[in-house]
Amino acid sequence: MTQDSHDPGGKVRLRLPDGVVGGARFSECGRYRQALTRDWTPQGAEPRTVLFVGMNPSVADAAASDPTCHRELMFARDWGFTRYFKGNILDWRATSPKDIPHDPAIACSVANIPALVDMARQAGLVVLAYGKLHQRYADLTHKAVSAVASTGRPLKCLGLNKDGSAKHPLYLRKDTILQDFPTPL
Repeated sequence: MTQDSHDPGGKVRLRLPDGVVGGARFSECGRYRQALTRDWTPQGAEPRTVLFVGMNPSVADAAASDPTCHRELMFARDWGFTRYFKGNILDWRATSPKDIPHDPAIACSVANIPALVDMARQAGLVVLAYGKLHQRYADLTHKAVSAVASTGRPLKCLGLNKDGSAKHPLYLRKDTILQDFPTPL
């Protein structure tokens, strides 16, 4: 099965901004996306990389973004970064959270957390932006956040929900200030 064989749902696909080169890493079956990249680093310059960690991937791929990834890219550019990485707590591709498998072992592939750690090691900053995940994924959330925190990269967020989860960036103001994310125990 190819990446195009799995339909994650949503149909909103946005063009990449001019000068932005996209990349993506999918599982062989196409159901999972472990990494998404956007790079607009000027030739000859060192990239300044930020990693956003969301809930789960949607339709974004190397050639197009979805609304959340586009919004995060705009934050990254406004903050002076030149390369954007996107990973997720769960790597199952679904636009609607209700379409994520209930079984955490299916919702998150074994390749996901190692991919998050690899991207975090390359990033100067990690922004947690996964929103409110169902309680059944609490162990995976803790495991993923702890693994990323173990890289020593600063953990930030765009605010905290009442349950302590990192706010999802899609509907936040573009001038929202980054704040420290509490280090997991």
